[in-house]
Amino acid sequence: MVERKCRGCGALLQIIDADKFGYIPENQYTQGSQLCRRCFRINHYGKDEIGPVQADRSLDEINMGIRWSTGVVLVVDILDFEAGLPHELLELIGKKDVVLALNKIDLVPDETSLEELKRWAEGRLSEFNLSAPKFILVSANTGHGFQQLANEIRFLGKKVLFMGVTNVGKSSVLQRLIKMPIFGGQKQKNEPTVSPYPGTTVGMSHWEFPRGLILADSPGYVPQGRISDLVSPELAEKIIPHKKLTSHLYPIKPDDLILIPGLCAIECIESKDEGVLLAFTGSGVAWQKSTTKHLEKWLQKDSEISSWEQSFIELQPREDLTISGLGWVSARKSAYKLNVHLPTGVKLFTRPNLIGRKK
Repeated sequence: MVERKCRGCGALLQIIDADKFGYIPENQYTQGSQLCRRCFRINHYGKDEIGPVQADRSLDEINMGIRWSTGVVLVVDILDFEAGLPHELLELIGKKDVVLALNKIDLVPDETSLEELKRWAEGRLSEFNLSAPKFILVSANTGHGFQQLANEIRFLGKKVLFMGVTNVGKSSVLQRLIKMPIFGGQKQKNEPTVSPYPGTTVGMSHWEFPRGLILADSPGYVPQGRISDLVSPELAEKIIPHKKLTSHLYPIKPDDLILIPGLCAIECIESKDEGVLLAFTGSGVAWQKSTTKHLEKWLQKDSEISSWEQSFIELQPREDLTISGLGWVSARKSAYKLNVHLPTGVKLFTRPNLIGRKK
């Protein structure tokens, strides 16, 4: 039997085990179908009944893809910027030519201009080990920036690999690109499977275009320390940003909490002046305000988390405190000393504020 791969997720097609990646009914396999049953059900019913690819398998496929490639498009969710650039992933890329596609800019409020986003990203990238990286602000949803991205791809050689941590919209970016006239204007029989679940892409998939260009999709890299990777796929779907950012302004004083029930709580220990915290999310979960006496109740409410830890953070005015894989809060008017309650292992970052007037 000739080995074939699913053109949606890259899994090796097989007819033996319906509970494993790449399963396809035998009659469909013999008819030459290129789409596994899992991808079919994700596309038509929005259900992933097998779950995400394991981290070690994903890493093996990524390494093979990097060795194969002449250049890389690294897709990063601009809302969860730091989580999208883990040191381990940048080390894998090494000295390959790379273009960063900063995705999901359509979720940023309209009052934050593209020029502001560009300056902010330039400042943040200077702190990562990337030598003069090219980056493009894009939206896989609206198509913004795709002409520029397509032009830059021409300088990455003939074999271009699309990479990124899970659920940054990598497959969505590639899906929109392969439909563009600049790549021959040919309708592809199969496209990357796009879903709200983490770890949908299982193996390498390739699309060939005129003049010898090949674009390849790789599994998402599974980073350490994101809340969205610690919970069930159903809850992860709610947590991952998918809609316009909303913000809630909370005047905060000592012994106040702002929280997302069952996922995190931020406790005010000290504030120098009367100030506020702006809490942001672009997902299906929402921030609330309470007091420290109700802390345990809110941490345990409908929670899938079994182990918690605390981190002490000092947050300056116009700084964001980002919680990897969830959202962030931004200080205004006052400096704060905060005690942050999170699932064990979840990473925190402080950064210049993404939204609003800058320092």
